[in-house]
Amino acid sequence: MTIHFIWGWTGTILLIVTCIWALWRGGAPERWGGGIMFVGFGFSILADMLQPGVYDGLGLIMVDTIVFIAFAILSLWSRRIWTLFIAAFQLNAIISHFAVHLSSHVDMYTQITAVVLWSGYGITFALMAGMWSVERRRLGRN
Repeated sequence: MTIHFIWGWTGTILLIVTCIWALWRGGAPERWGGGIMFVGFGFSILADMLQPGVYDGLGLIMVDTIVFIAFAILSLWSRRIWTLFIAAFQLNAIISHFAVHLSSHVDMYTQITAVVLWSGYGITFALMAGMWSVERRRLGRN
């Protein structure tokens, strides 16, 4: 139970810090990406609170789908490689929502782990890579 607690809070703290970093020091694509992540995270919490006891509710799937569409548009607009990865990770999260329904070998814990891995850590690390690139350009180290 302790490892689940640490794993969950570490991802949340990383996501919030990365979003603040992107909004503070990023270029336009990074700021948009950080904003999308931050708003999507907030709506995910809200969707989870509105459907207590149901992990994979329709509200959460809708939030993830809208966030994916926003990231796909950002990727087409900005043409940065990290935005392509962030959209792909979000699409993996959406597909992972349905994994438990598609296979009898996938249990709910495995599904939750996959969704959190893709839509939590995956998109956070993709935005971190984008911010790392911005900082390198700022320092003149292409």
